[in-house]
Amino acid sequence: MTTLKLQGMQPLFYSPLTVFELEDAADLNKLLLKEIETLKAQSPGMERSNWRGWHSEDDFFMRTEPGFQALRNHIVEATQLCTRNISPNFDFPLYSIQAEGWVNVLANGGLNTPHDHPNWTWSGCYYVSVPESDKELSGSIEFFDTRTNVRTLTVDGAACFASKFVMKPKAGMLLMFPSYLRHWVYPNESEEERVTIAFNARFAKNVRT
Repeated sequence: MTTLKLQGMQPLFYSPLTVFELEDAADLNKLLLKEIETLKAQSPGMERSNWRGWHSEDDFFMRTEPGFQALRNHIVEATQLCTRNISPNFDFPLYSIQAEGWVNVLANGGLNTPHDHPNWTWSGCYYVSVPESDKELSGSIEFFDTRTNVRTLTVDGAACFASKFVMKPKAGMLLMFPSYLRHWVYPNESEEERVTIAFNARFAKNVRT
């Protein structure tokens, strides 16, 4: 009698959403909120995907505030871990990490419209403050499947066949995902501000001299 033996499974064309949590993040978040408040007072901000919210300049990785620097180190570590997870033999010494980051502050009713982050490899977001709301989806992030025709034949309950994925973040959480993954943020239906720090990262090959 013949038997069926599983030889393995390849995760073809999948989009890894990686979730990190900063342990004991309360003190860091308090420091970040103070630094962000000072930053808001110094800059009118800019418009990107944000609606009814404040978006800082893209200079997060160049700033010298201690809270920003501490979070920057965690983001670099997360970028390395995510890269190693999908490419175990990636030769880090041959590359330098290039990155940009910015602060998002969404007031009541504020949201981020659907978008992706072209010309980058990884994108992500750290949640400094996520206010409570009686609305279940308030401030949630939704990701869209980038493939076409994926819903023609489906398997109930299988995430790989879903056309979208919705997640309700919490303070201290850090998300990372491929930059091509289109996403948006649901309206903040709380009277308190929703504060996040978003970022992009990629690798540039070092030039030998």
